[in-house]
Amino acid sequence: MRISTLVKIVSGLLLLIAGVFAVFYFSHVKTVQTKSNTAGTHRAKLLRYSGIDVNFRLLVDGKDVYWSPDFAPVDDDFREQLVWDRTGRVVVFEVAGQRLFAYDAEQKRPLGDPEILAVEYIPFAEFHYEGRLPNGGK
Repeated sequence: MRISTLVKIVSGLLLLIAGVFAVFYFSHVKTVQTKSNTAGTHRAKLLRYSGIDVNFRLLVDGKDVYWSPDFAPVDDDFREQLVWDRTGRVVVFEVAGQRLFAYDAEQKRPLGDPEILAVEYIPFAEFHYEGRLPNGGK
């Protein structure tokens, strides 16, 4: 009888610790960006989890499609962003200008490394910016 009581107490403490950890870890969730493609047919949402490490989670059309590997637990600006390709089918997740992941919302599949690098964005010239660029327009 004493062993079963001890097991119950230890189990209860472990559940309590896990619960406290989960509340601490998941209480630092921030929506970084929500972005629809130009046609408005697909929507991507990027979340940042700051806890023991920093992780990013990507949802496309409400479906969980990516959870990043760990980043160092710093509060720095990772310059994380979502970019839709020129077709509006593929969303790319970038950190500090590096393409980490891409997802084809039409085919409902992640892209492989060569495909990620081949994704074409809308060129700046097509935005018809009327301001002056710091580099003289180059």
